[in-house]
Amino acid sequence: MKKMLKVILATLVLGWAVVSHAEDPQVEYTDAIGKGDMKVVKKYFNNPYTVNELFFAWTGLEIAANKGQLKTVKFFVENGADVNYKHPITKMTALHLAAYQGNKEVVKYLIDHGADVNAKLRGNVSIIRALKDEGRTDMVEFLEAAGAKNDGCQEEKCH
Repeated sequence: MKKMLKVILATLVLGWAVVSHAEDPQVEYTDAIGKGDMKVVKKYFNNPYTVNELFFAWTGLEIAANKGQLKTVKFFVENGADVNYKHPITKMTALHLAAYQGNKEVVKYLIDHGADVNAKLRGNVSIIRALKDEGRTDMVEFLEAAGAKNDGCQEEKCH
């Protein structure tokens, strides 16, 4: 009987944990940002999440840019998102994330709305150098045409 009670209790606790995680508004909101589900994004926007709210130090704009969700990127920018916010560890901006993903449409939109093409990554590395190191010449050319420079750290290992 004790064993069965423990199994039932464990099942209830585990079931509650799974349900509470699935219904976590932060998880639902950030998932919607990444998928471009504007209905859910608008549901939680300013109720309770602000335009520059951080999720593990990433903004909604960065999440959307990383996933190539132009409509969601526009929504955040139109609502006052900081287009030049840098993640405190990687120093990546929404523009950097979109560029790494090769999303020229999102990159162009961000540039047109004030994104700094010369913002440096961690170690004072330019986005141009980082993309060149990855062999992404098409995005390098695109960003250089927009005024990005290959300045910053040029050593093999930057700090």
